[in-house]
Amino acid sequence: MVTDGYSRPEPDTTDRAIIGMLAEDARTPVTEIAHRARVSRATAYNRIGRLTEQGVIRGYSVVADHAKLGLGMTALILISGSQPDWRANREIISAYPEVEYAWYVVGSADIVLLVRVADTDQLRDLILTRLQSLPGVTGTQTLTVIEEVVHRPVVRPHA
Repeated sequence: MVTDGYSRPEPDTTDRAIIGMLAEDARTPVTEIAHRARVSRATAYNRIGRLTEQGVIRGYSVVADHAKLGLGMTALILISGSQPDWRANREIISAYPEVEYAWYVVGSADIVLLVRVADTDQLRDLILTRLQSLPGVTGTQTLTVIEEVVHRPVVRPHA
């Protein structure tokens, strides 16, 4: 494990291998992870526990096919507006079920949303009725996703 002397130790090669295996399939048995990482079962189990405790592993999730769930349209929505209103809008945006990700950004927009909806009617309702009526919103720009090319649950740093 590498450490800079000020923060938590960085994951080493074995930790990264374990994280990679869990990213491929979070249901991989610890015995198999240990075998593939060339460590004992107890070591693999302890490392997973430590990585979880340190917040490196924040949880386990399902990767769903959104189209098969009836959410066949994906869009990125860029929102611009006045800064004092963003704290108030944070809870509102977080409560919208179609929002998969929300980021505060620096650049030509202030917030970027990744949303998944059934169709253009739902997208129109979200943008025109709900988002554009939020306090301080001065504009939106929508980018419709036509094909998802890469979706990585974990981006691994280069060695």
